[in-house]
Amino acid sequence: MLEGTITNVLGATITAGTLSSAGTVTNLLNGTITSVLGATITAGTLSSAGTVTNLLNGTITSVLGATITAGTLSSAGTVTNLLNGTITSVLGATITAGTLSSVTSISQRSFIEQTTTGIATANAYTPLPAVTTSVLGTYSFFINNTGANPVNTRVEISADGTNYFVDTTGDNPLAAGSIDVIVPARFLKYTRLSYQSTNAGAASTINVSFNAQGT
Repeated sequence: MLEGTITNVLGATITAGTLSSAGTVTNLLNGTITSVLGATITAGTLSSAGTVTNLLNGTITSVLGATITAGTLSSAGTVTNLLNGTITSVLGATITAGTLSSVTSISQRSFIEQTTTGIATANAYTPLPAVTTSVLGTYSFFINNTGANPVNTRVEISADGTNYFVDTTGDNPLAAGSIDVIVPARFLKYTRLSYQSTNAGAASTINVSFNAQGT
């Protein structure tokens, strides 16, 4: 359908267009677009009762300020290689009211940080609220003993949020003024840090930071 090269599309507008097929659409765009600047695609529809192959199997080197609004891609057959090429840069793009049915990888991982300060220790192990770690890839607990007495710490994990298993113990006892980092060794849906005074009746104070990256 278009198997050549488009070197520049500047400020193009495609509004309410329809591409439909009861058969096969092949190589809709199998060339190269080197620049798409300020393009707008609004309320377009691509539908097929057959097979759509290689919808975009080329390379887009730059998409700047593009807007795709309320678009629909539907098929009662097979959609193959919807985008099997390379997008090297997407700057200021906006996609509104569309549907993304599958995500296999996001290259820039999200970062999560939760910090609790001024935690007073007691004779028995006391847990902090559990963190849902089911969607996290890497995570750890940073413990700073800001009090005057040593403390014990440990990481506990759970599959149901009720029954917890002791996964990893900290650098026990953690001396006053000392810092420790505990990295869980096992993976379960819930993870929490528990702490206690090392010596009965000798309370201390700790600050705890939970740091994590998404998968």
